[in-house]
Formats: sequence, structure tokens, C-alpha cells
Amino acid sequence: MVSHRQNQRQLGFEKETLVVNYLEKSGYEILTRNWYNSNRGELDIIAIDPERFNEEYLVFIEVKYRKDSIDYSLNALSKTKQSQLKKLAQYYCKKENINPLNINISFDFIALNDGQIEHIKNIFSYFH
Repeated sequence: MVSHRQNQRQLGFEKETLVVNYLEKSGYEILTRNWYNSNRGELDIIAIDPERFNEEYLVFIEVKYRKDSIDYSLNALSKTKQSQLKKLAQYYCKKENINPLNINISFDFIALNDGQIEHIKNIFSYFH
């Protein structure tokens, strides 16, 4: 018997796959999916956007799927969640020997709702 939690994970993986396909078609290089730090949580997608503002950016992408409106998805990006994502990005950079002062970093938010993808670039700053 498949549990509700397993169904949710499968649905999440399928929706993230749609996002990965969208990002790759947009020229992004996907570095990893579901990067996990046992003490802090998970980064959904980490990618390189080679041409943002005519420069290369390391992009940490939070993905949310809601059956309701996309605006409802934005409610999931609280100040607490933003702080958690920044800390995770710091851990990722440390683990990968990336100096965040020597690279452009962006946090993006992608909301999915039945058949619609809303991509908000630079939704919050790494340094605030």
C-alpha cells in the first residue's frame, strides 16, 4: 500500500521534473536536484543561468506546486523559509568550495499550478 507521504513525494518529483525541463529549455545548466543537508533541509534545484544580466549566475530555485492559485504558492516563501534557504546556500557553497563573494548568486521561485509555470527571478537577495 502506498502512503499519502509517498504519493506527495512522487507528485513533487514529477512537478520538479517539469521545472527542470523548462529550465533546460531556457538555457540553464542543472547542477543538482534535491540537495539535502540533514541539519538544515533541502534545496530543490541548483543551476547555472549562463546569461542572466549578461553574466553567469549560480541559482538556487525553490519550487512550489499548488492546486490553487500561484499567488497561494508565494505564501510558502516566508521570511523564515528565506532565511533557511540562504543558510542552505551557504552550506552548499562551503561544501563545493565556492566563495559566494566571487560569484553571482540568485534565489528564484517557481510556482506551478495545473499547466502553468510562473518563474520569479531574484525573488530575494542573498546578502540581506
